[in-house]
Amino acid sequence: MVEKPTTVIRRLGSHTGKRVLFGYDRYLASSTADLEAYRTVLSAFGEVVDAVNHGHLHYLTSAEMVCRGIQADPDAVGVLCCGTGMGMSIAANKFQGIYAARCTSVEDAELARTINNANVVCIASKYGLALNGQILQAFATTPYTGRKLEELEYITSFEQPTFADRLTAPTQPGVPSGPRTLRRTA
Repeated sequence: MVEKPTTVIRRLGSHTGKRVLFGYDRYLASSTADLEAYRTVLSAFGEVVDAVNHGHLHYLTSAEMVCRGIQADPDAVGVLCCGTGMGMSIAANKFQGIYAARCTSVEDAELARTINNANVVCIASKYGLALNGQILQAFATTPYTGRKLEELEYITSFEQPTFADRLTAPTQPGVPSGPRTLRRTA
């Protein structure tokens, strides 16, 4: 019997011991001491690999490199750090198989793991290493145990190119197609 491969969203456990793809922008790169301090914090969780284009250090290129790296190695985890964490989070979530969460507190990081099984954490350099270090610790060590798995699998269906087709397909012959309203039933 051939087993169906486990999708990223179904993987249980913590991110400790995984390869860490680290992307950042000019806000963090401007301080060599801060950059080294972040690498030291991250190295406690696994091998740290910088995923940046030093020729074009920009939050979008770093987000792309981290996400493409995780797509190539789904067992890796991503850490993205820019001024606010928002732009990288938005960019990262455009990639299939990437579940990025912008975290500004330890609780955010814990919930990103326990509820959403995030594989990328986005942090704001403006909050500093003291808080971000705690966020990274929580993100790396908090295990995903399968909570809300059915909802997460529904989210993964959004990544499929046919999802938009399902929303805009005519419901019956002669009815014009177009965006539909989804209603929450319970």
